[in-house]
Order: sequence, then structure tokens, then C-alpha cells
Amino acid sequence: EYLTTLASSAYDPIDVINIYTLRTVVEILFRELKQYLNIENFHSQTLNGVLFELFAAMIGMVLIEWLRQRHPMRGGVPDAITAVRDGWNETLRSVG
Repeated sequence: EYLTTLASSAYDPIDVINIYTLRTVVEILFRELKQYLNIENFHSQTLNGVLFELFAAMIGMVLIEWLRQRHPMRGGVPDAITAVRDGWNETLRSVG
């Protein structure tokens, strides 16, 4: 049983469940982007700049999830972000 303002005959119940599941996934993604990557405070003042920052943050989250799947670690997303940042900074220092 679920609560919605849609007419019961408007959509198949399975479709409604799938839509709400997808909505939940999107909400979790944005919560994690805001919580871990600070996407609420953009550096850019233009639409293209903000879209670029948002796109870069999403790519970062994909890379973090890929890393977590390939190399399980304790601590979840924050520790994975720290590991990526530390590795990136170490690489930059070694390059010069």
C-alpha cells in the first residue's frame, strides 16, 4: 500500500513503485553530493560554470563508488573521498 495523489487507474502500481524508487536514489545522490562534496556553494557565477561544477561532482561520486567497489574500505564515502584526495595530492607532489 502506498499514498499518492495519482488516480489509482492512471498508472500501473509497479510503475509507481519504480518511479518512487528512482526518486529515492536521486534524493540520496543529491544528499551525498551536498554532504560530502559541498555542491550547495558553487564557485562559478554563470550557468555553464555551475553545470560544470555539478557535472564534475557527479563524476567524482561515480569514481568514489567505483573505488569503493574495487577496494572495499571501512568508513564509507568520507574515507573514500579522503583516500582519493590523498592519492591525488601525492601524485601531484611527485610530478612536481
